[in-house]
Amino acid sequence: MISITNDKINLWAPNASAVKNAQKIVKSGGFLRLAKTADDTLLYGECAGSGANPYTTSADFIDPDNPVFRCTCPSRQFPCKHTLALLLEAMSGKAFETIETPQEILDKRAKQEKRKEAKKQPAASRRTNTAALAKKMQKQLQGLELAEQFVNDLLTAGLATLGGSSLATYRSLAKQMGDYYLPGPQAMINGILIGLERLQKHPEEENAYYTQVVEHLITLQNTIKKARVFLNSKVEDGASMEDSTLYQRIGYIWQLSQLDQLGLFQDHVELIQLSFSIYYDEARAEYIDTGYWINPQDGVISKKENLRPLKAAKHIRQDDSCFECLTIPRLYFYPGEQNKRVRWEGCDTRALTTDDFAAIRGWATQDLPTLVKLAKNQLKNVLSEKTVVCLIAYRQIGLSGSDCVLEDHSGHCIFLQNRPDYATDVIDRLHDLPDASLLENQVLTGEFFFDSANNRICVQPLSIITDAQIVRLLY
Repeated sequence: MISITNDKINLWAPNASAVKNAQKIVKSGGFLRLAKTADDTLLYGECAGSGANPYTTSADFIDPDNPVFRCTCPSRQFPCKHTLALLLEAMSGKAFETIETPQEILDKRAKQEKRKEAKKQPAASRRTNTAALAKKMQKQLQGLELAEQFVNDLLTAGLATLGGSSLATYRSLAKQMGDYYLPGPQAMINGILIGLERLQKHPEEENAYYTQVVEHLITLQNTIKKARVFLNSKVEDGASMEDSTLYQRIGYIWQLSQLDQLGLFQDHVELIQLSFSIYYDEARAEYIDTGYWINPQDGVISKKENLRPLKAAKHIRQDDSCFECLTIPRLYFYPGEQNKRVRWEGCDTRALTTDDFAAIRGWATQDLPTLVKLAKNQLKNVLSEKTVVCLIAYRQIGLSGSDCVLEDHSGHCIFLQNRPDYATDVIDRLHDLPDASLLENQVLTGEFFFDSANNRICVQPLSIITDAQIVRLLY
């Protein structure tokens, strides 16, 4: 059985409240029985619940990278508070009686093994249903026609004329985009409508909201144009999949088998989290848990996003900060440019070492102009991600009121600034750092973005990496 730590329990838990409830069970002595197998691959417990009979819960580590948690309680959270309490009891060193593996668990392990074998089938037998994909793409092309009509209507009528019934009509259109498998354009249309509504409510901020609406409109127009050409070519060629960022813009939901077929994976990867934040995207009506992770072996920074639609947020496990190094058997990459989105199933953890911090710092770029050029190349593409995250080695960070400037070791400078869509004031946190030495000769995880209000590229500080710690500024 792998070692159990607080970080691992937080990593497995669906949310923080589940861990708190588990701690209450442990504190009240809720377990009537605690047991484990001689080989330490199974933890088993009987816990008092609200019913007449205790709940039976287990944590199966026969595959250490993919533990399986089970409980007879009616909770829809996995693992539930009873399983988490079982893990807490094991971590605390509580005495567990030794038992044979229950037949029920053996049967479930056999079924699990069959599912694994099915996944090991040759890729040819698991290829995408091209006929179904072509049909879906035809539907998307129809939806793009409606989205283009929306753009034409806005440009013909003028943004200032929209309101009341016309906004209600376009909200209905945005909702229809989901029926055409176009969540990307749907979010762009919603973003335009949200901007127009705010413009009507706050005319004193006309310039800011007009800029926001026009940016969404340009992105939508370019997405429609390029997606139409792309989808038509894919339908003509047999609807095959490829490594293209346009899938992301349209809002395609990738299956791991498809990423596997395209070779978008890397085996035996270590990742260390540089920053973590939770953001509510009003246009998409979903929470986005975002973590930026670095591979200490090659310095590549990736992004993990956990999407939790508002309507189903309570049923989807929320991600959290991670303060250990993850060891991942197979890391999957989504199509993209810098900071590709990643995904994995199962991992092990270990404590961070001074060598890890040294490795991370070693990948930091000393020359700001090089990073600015890299960011510009991506940001100028309308369909690319609007931010680029890099490691910056700096000589000092200067603070003067609301102005904050980072200077590299060659004397080049760039403004540090809060991204307008972030609710957290990170610059204030730089002022409140407990140790002033953090502002000199360290490494910053910085998120480059274009500040349209001042027409310049700025950096949103995310974390500071020293020889012994990662100081998180955004959480």
